[in-house]
Amino acid sequence: MEVQILEENLKKVVTVDDNASYLAVVRNQLKSVFEVYPAPSAIKLFTIMGNFIPDLVLLDIDMPGMDGYDVIKSMKANPRYKDIPVVFLTAQEDELNAEECLNLGAADFITKPISGALLVRRVSNILQLEDQKKELLESRAIIKDLRDQQKT
Repeated sequence: MEVQILEENLKKVVTVDDNASYLAVVRNQLKSVFEVYPAPSAIKLFTIMGNFIPDLVLLDIDMPGMDGYDVIKSMKANPRYKDIPVVFLTAQEDELNAEECLNLGAADFITKPISGALLVRRVSNILQLEDQKKELLESRAIIKDLRDQQKT
């Protein structure tokens, strides 16, 4: 199950986890397909997003300071970050946590540990859906412009 993407079109994924070992594992699982930026805290995530807008954020729930719930709430409240898909990647397996994450606007909820191939596939699928959504919105805008031109 290999995903191939041209080097110049690599999507940017930020992975946020206070566990340095897990950041390294996730980076190694994803680096052949995506540009991966590890962030050991929410503060580092927002610093990274101040420099560029990532295509996706992988986010742990349990972190010191600002937890994953607070991070996604802050992102969804900010017009600059609200459309970035967030995937929770966490050791918390209970259904209530998954439901809470999805209710807060997460694109997915994945429990640790996860195989590299499965993580790549799930992230790729979410990014593909995001690309299709953008194309659909652009097409709708073009159709609206054409209809508006016909009316005048």
